[in-house]
Amino acid sequence: MAHRNDPKAEAWSRPTASRGAARPLILVALALGILAAIWLLPLKQLVLAVLQWIDGLGVWGPVFLAGFYIVAPVLFLPGSIITLAAGALFGVTKGFLAVWVGANLGACAAFIVGRTLARDWIAGKVAANPKFAIVEEAIAREGFKIVLLLRLSPVFPFNLLNYALGLTRVSLANYALASLIGMIPGALMYVYLGSVAGSLAAVAAGKVEGGLAVDVLKWAGLAFTVIATLFVTSIARRSLAAAEASVRSGSRKAAPEKAPEEHPPPDVTPKDAYNNELVENVRPAYWKNPEPDGRYNLVVIGAGTAGLVTAAGAAGLGAKVALVESHLLGGDCLNYGCVPSKSLIRSSRVASDIGRAGEYGIKVPPGEVDFTAVMERMRRLRASISHHDSAERFKGLGVDVFLGNGLFTGPSTVEVAGKTLRFRRAVIATGARPVHPRIRGLQEAGFRTNETIFSLTERPARLAVIGAGPIGCEMAQTFQRLGCQVILLHKNDHILDREDADAAEIVQKRFVQEGIHLVLKSSIKVVAEFDGEKVIHFEIDGREEAVAVDGILVGAGRAPNVAGLNLEAAGVQYDSHRGVFVNDYLQTTNPRIYAAGDVCMAKKFTHAADAAARIVIQNALFKGSKKLSSLTVPWCTYTDPEIAHVGMYERDAASKGIPVETFLRPLREVDRAVIDGEEDGFVKIHVKKGTDKIIGATIVAAHAGEMIGEISVAMAGKIGLSTLSGVIHPYPTQAEAIKHAADAWNRTRLTPFLKALFTKWLSWTR
Repeated sequence: MAHRNDPKAEAWSRPTASRGAARPLILVALALGILAAIWLLPLKQLVLAVLQWIDGLGVWGPVFLAGFYIVAPVLFLPGSIITLAAGALFGVTKGFLAVWVGANLGACAAFIVGRTLARDWIAGKVAANPKFAIVEEAIAREGFKIVLLLRLSPVFPFNLLNYALGLTRVSLANYALASLIGMIPGALMYVYLGSVAGSLAAVAAGKVEGGLAVDVLKWAGLAFTVIATLFVTSIARRSLAAAEASVRSGSRKAAPEKAPEEHPPPDVTPKDAYNNELVENVRPAYWKNPEPDGRYNLVVIGAGTAGLVTAAGAAGLGAKVALVESHLLGGDCLNYGCVPSKSLIRSSRVASDIGRAGEYGIKVPPGEVDFTAVMERMRRLRASISHHDSAERFKGLGVDVFLGNGLFTGPSTVEVAGKTLRFRRAVIATGARPVHPRIRGLQEAGFRTNETIFSLTERPARLAVIGAGPIGCEMAQTFQRLGCQVILLHKNDHILDREDADAAEIVQKRFVQEGIHLVLKSSIKVVAEFDGEKVIHFEIDGREEAVAVDGILVGAGRAPNVAGLNLEAAGVQYDSHRGVFVNDYLQTTNPRIYAAGDVCMAKKFTHAADAAARIVIQNALFKGSKKLSSLTVPWCTYTDPEIAHVGMYERDAASKGIPVETFLRPLREVDRAVIDGEEDGFVKIHVKKGTDKIIGATIVAAHAGEMIGEISVAMAGKIGLSTLSGVIHPYPTQAEAIKHAADAWNRTRLTPFLKALFTKWLSWTR
C-alpha cells in the first residue's frame, strides 16, 4: 500500500509553466550569443590578454590558468592557444597539470550545459524514430569507448564535441573518465610545443614548430578518427540488425497490441455500504478531471502502489504532477491483493486456531465459520483503509488526478479523456493482470481470479484452485479453513516449486494434513458445465480423471498491462510477456519515460514497487543514478506456516559459480516455537564459503515475514553472520533461530587445531 510509506507533502511550491517554455529560448539565446561573439569579438586577442595577466601572477598562475580553461569550453574560446600558452608560461609539468585539470572540468561543464538545455528536445526527436532510438541506446552502452576514441582524434572540434556528447545518452561518469584518459596525449603534446616556442609572443604569432612530434600527433590522430568512425558505424549497424531480427522473431511488437475494452464504470459488488465507501474514495462518480496545467514535471500512468508512491513523493518535493488511472486508485494491493487477501487469511487463521484449541488445553465448542461475516469484515477493513489512496487525498497533496484511459500520443504527451498532458518526464506504472489459461471450456464455465474472488458473499462448497504458486496456495489454504473443500491442481510435481524445496515440502505436508486435495503433475484438458456444476477433466499419470466443483479460482500467474497505452507513439519498447523494457535505472527506450512496478519488473511485490518508485523519483526528477539491481528485496508467501526469502537460493549461487555454506536451525529446536506449538519450520542462511557474507536466506515460520527483515537489514547493510551472532535477542522468541544459525557459523571458526591450543592453555592456567 502506498500510504504506509508515502513521503510527506505538507508544503510544496509548483514550478511555473513558463520554466519549461524558457529552455528553448535560453538555448537559442546562448547559441546566438556564442556565434555573435565568434564573429564580432577579437577572441584571440582577448584570450591573449587574459594569459598575459595570468603570466604576472607568479606561483598562482597555473591555478588561474586551470580556472580560465574551465570557462573556455563553455564559451567556445580557442583551447589550443591556452594549451600552447601553458607550456610557454609554466613549462611541461606545471603547464600540463593546469591544462589537464582545467580542460577536463571545462569539458564536463559544457557537457552538463548541453544536456540540461537541449537533451529533452533531442530525446523527443530520437524517441519518435525507432531506428534512432536503437542507435542511441547502443551509443549509451558503448559510451566510454566512443568518447575515448573521439578524444584521441584531432579532427572532431574539442568545444563542439563537449556540447554534442551532452545531447546523447552517454553517462557523465563514462564521459568524464574517458576524457581524463583521452586528453592526455594531445594535451601533453601541445604543452610541449608551447614550451618549445618559449613565449606568448611566439604562440600568438603562430611560430610553433614541432617537426616530427607534430607529424606523429597528426597521423596518430587521423588513425583514431578512422577507428572512431568505424566503431560507431559498426555498433549502430549491429544494433539495428539485432532489432530487426527481434521484430521478425516476434519478441518485440511491430504493431500496437489491441487495447482491452475500457473499464466500465466500476461495478464493485456487492453494493453494500462498505463497497460504496470504497468506490467513493478511489473512483468517485462526481469526479471532474482538472484542466491540464501547462507542462508537468511528471505524468504518472497507473495509480497502484508504484504510481501512488511516485506521485505523492514527487509532489511532496515540489514537482507538478499528473496522475492518470483508468479504473480504481489503489490498484491491486488495495482492491484485489494485499489488503483483502490478508484480511481473509487472518480470519482463516482464527478458524484454524479454534480448531486446534484442544492441543493447548482449551475446550471450546466446534467453531462455525460465518462466511458472509468474514467477507463483510474484509470489505469493511478495505473501505476504512481506502481513504489513504483516495482521489481527494492526492488532490490535497497537489496532484492533478485524471480518471480515464491514458495513452501516449507522442514522445512527450499523454491523452486522457480527450485532454492532452505535456510532460518533461513520465512514469508507466500500470501494473499487471491475472493470466487466463487457455483451457477449453473454462471461459464458458466461468471462473474467478484475484480480481473477482473477493466479491463472493456465499461460500462455494467445493472450490478448485488452478495453479500452486503463491496466490493459488494462499487462497487454497484460506478457503479450505473457511469451510470449502478445496482441490488444488498444479502442472508440476510440487507446490511452490520456485521456492526452497525444503520450505515448500513443509507447506505441502501441512496442506495434506488440513484436507486440501492436491492434484500434482496434472494437465487440465477441458472444463464443462453440467447440471449446475463445473466439471474439470484432467490427465494425471497417463490416465483421465474428472472432478466436479462449485467454483474455480485461477492463480496461474500475471501478465503486464501494456496494451492500449500506444507505446509505439512514445518510442517505448515492450512485449506482452516481459512488459516495458527498462534499464537498471528504470528508464525505458525513451529516456524521458520511466517505468516501475509489475509492468516492468520480475519481482511483482507491493514493497518492490514502492522501492522502485523511490528510485524513479530520484532518477527522473534529479538526474540520479540509483539502480534497481542495488535493492535487497525480501518476499513472503502468506501460507501457514509462511515462507519468507531474501537474496539467492543455493541453486542461484551454484549457477553463478559462488561456493556457499548453509547454516540451518529447525524451529523444533527453538524454545519459543515449541511453546507456541509452531515447530514446523526453520531458518536457513547461506553465506559465501570462507566468509560470513550473507548471500541469501529462507525462513519457514508462522510469522516468517516479520522475521526476514532482520536478515534483509544485515544484507543491505553488509553485516555478516559474525555480527548477528553477537546481537542479543529477547528470550524466548522465534527470531532467536537467526542468532542460533549465526552461532553455528561462529563455531566453524573453532578448528580442531585452535581447540587443541585452547585446551592446552586452559589446562596450563588452571
